[in-house]
Amino acid sequence: MKKRLLGVVLTIAMIATLLSGCSQKSGTNDKPAIASDSADKIVNDTADAVKTINGKELTKIGLAVAAMDNEFTTNLEASLEKTAKENGIEVVVAQADQTTAKQVEQIENMVISGCQAICVIPVDLTGILDALKSAKEKGVVISMCGCIPESKDYYDTVANVEQFDLGQSAAKAAAEWIDATFPDAADGSIEVAILALNNTEEAIKREKGLEEIEKLTKKAKIVEVYDSTGAASIPTKAQEYTEMMLVSHPDVKCILAYSDFMGLPADEVIMRTPSIDKSKFGIFGCDYSSTGCEAIKKSVTNESTYRGSGAFGVEFGKVMFDTVVGNVQVDDLGVYYEPTFDIKASNVDEYLK
Repeated sequence: MKKRLLGVVLTIAMIATLLSGCSQKSGTNDKPAIASDSADKIVNDTADAVKTINGKELTKIGLAVAAMDNEFTTNLEASLEKTAKENGIEVVVAQADQTTAKQVEQIENMVISGCQAICVIPVDLTGILDALKSAKEKGVVISMCGCIPESKDYYDTVANVEQFDLGQSAAKAAAEWIDATFPDAADGSIEVAILALNNTEEAIKREKGLEEIEKLTKKAKIVEVYDSTGAASIPTKAQEYTEMMLVSHPDVKCILAYSDFMGLPADEVIMRTPSIDKSKFGIFGCDYSSTGCEAIKKSVTNESTYRGSGAFGVEFGKVMFDTVVGNVQVDDLGVYYEPTFDIKASNVDEYLK
């Protein structure tokens, strides 16, 4: 029987949440169909996409994020600024320190300062809906990162990823590692823990993908799901839960993490625990980061136990830019789905920067 330890539910949410997603919609794991040519578009002519949106000249884009405490967000900022600069467009960046009221104020200030578009990674989606609606009513294009608000009254486009598929990708890599590392293990004998961030429906989809490990190998048994929702620092909470896990479930051999910003802190705990055989422990997560790639590379010699990621968006800031200006096709809800890929020891050199 799986137990779930739920973190105190607060109104703050971590990015990564991100791409974790902040959807308030229910749905299946099937990718929506691409919108037809007759669907509404922000930009009428791709050739003019970088110049005009909603009939206005595009000169300034805002980036409003929950926090800047993980590599996914800093990579997004850097690639967005790079792409915008190449097109002669200014980027204004604001991080809200995981405070909803501060993010509302930052979005309002971006509108006042003349941003024609704002890319948003919310602290708490519900808490900023009024600010998003007000900005949209003033003609500002709102592009969400991994979050699908309940109505198009609040947004124009979304840059997203198939969350269930992403989680399942990490689970598949973990299952393959379990079967190779423990070839003679009995069914249900390899204990697995999950570090989750179930703060939205999209994030829950990713966690459900991670749970597929029990279907991908009969040897795996999930003994605990640790949910970091509401934590002021998700990486710190991941470490705390890993330490707790080692006491409650000392026989765990595999951790599945919502993101590498949870899996990598867990790896630090495992690596400094002398009683653990590092060659018999594996951590698998989601998202792309150069730090994650370096850890996967080190796992070949067991200098790390972080062994693989289901990933997407090496330069997701460029994806956000392209979504804003209409350079990608979106579905009927205005959502663009970025393809996913696997990073593991056999191909990690391709992704190391």
